[in-house]
Amino acid sequence: MEIFISHQNERTGPFTPQEIQAGLTSGKYQTSDLIWYQGIENWIPLSDALGALSAPTANPAYLPPANSGFATASLILGVSGFFCLITSIPAIICGHIARKQIKESRGRIGGDGMALAGLITGYLGLAICMIAVMAGLAAPLIMSQQKKAYQTQAISHARQIGLALYEFEDEFGFYPNAETAKLVAEKNHTPEITGESSNARFRQLITSGITSSEEFFYARTSMSRKPDGLVMDNYAIASGECGFGYIDNIPPNIPDSRPIAMAPFISGTTRFDSEPFSGKAIILWTDNSVRSYPIDRTTEEVIIDGKSILDPSHPVWQGTPPNLLLPE
Repeated sequence: MEIFISHQNERTGPFTPQEIQAGLTSGKYQTSDLIWYQGIENWIPLSDALGALSAPTANPAYLPPANSGFATASLILGVSGFFCLITSIPAIICGHIARKQIKESRGRIGGDGMALAGLITGYLGLAICMIAVMAGLAAPLIMSQQKKAYQTQAISHARQIGLALYEFEDEFGFYPNAETAKLVAEKNHTPEITGESSNARFRQLITSGITSSEEFFYARTSMSRKPDGLVMDNYAIASGECGFGYIDNIPPNIPDSRPIAMAPFISGTTRFDSEPFSGKAIILWTDNSVRSYPIDRTTEEVIIDGKSILDPSHPVWQGTPPNLLLPE
């Protein structure tokens, strides 16, 4: 392979690689001098061909160019972006710099494949990052809408409970209580419903034949689960299948309206749970109206007319403290 050299603006040659090496050693040529050989388009600095000239049998026309450092960095940063997304942007920057550098070198610098791979992985990492950010921003909205749907469902179920309670009172003269459990058992020739919970009182509505479904006693709370459909005697509305508390001592035929069922409660307490329905409580009144009320997140109470609705001195109870039965 013949090599030509431009030294002090004077082009000479052809030379062999050994002759060029000898000229460098003697000081005849400088690494800043330009050389050209068959296979490259333009003259290049002698320093860029030192690796080729140092091998006696090397063919400089076909020696692979050194890879761009930016290309290597782009690939490493791009792959790292799948584990640490903040490296994706540097990967993209290095990739574009590398490809521009490689293009302008006219074959003297390689690594375009690595630069391209770095760009692809960098953009993929950036896309994943954007999707994650969008998902993070959308998650609260989705959760809020889901809680709104649970609240709407609870309101619908409360209305159905109200209709069943109205029919029960019309038939037995009282809302479900410990005494009506005996009446239901005698009339329907079934075992007496026992227990002091809202589940036990609502079971009377099923045993009496007022309703055959336990679905609408469900409200999506932290302690409830979907009803299983088993409605035989004490198996109806099993533990966890009821989401509503029940006021056990509402007199029959009262002229005013009072709360009779409500949700949701913190498990095992008379404190309202602000999480399931985005800070709202659902209260069923004896006139079959259902309303949503804000829960005070500090006291975990529902304040109506300046007082907690469960305060025995609240005017709505007419001097008779409410006996709240909680879900099992």
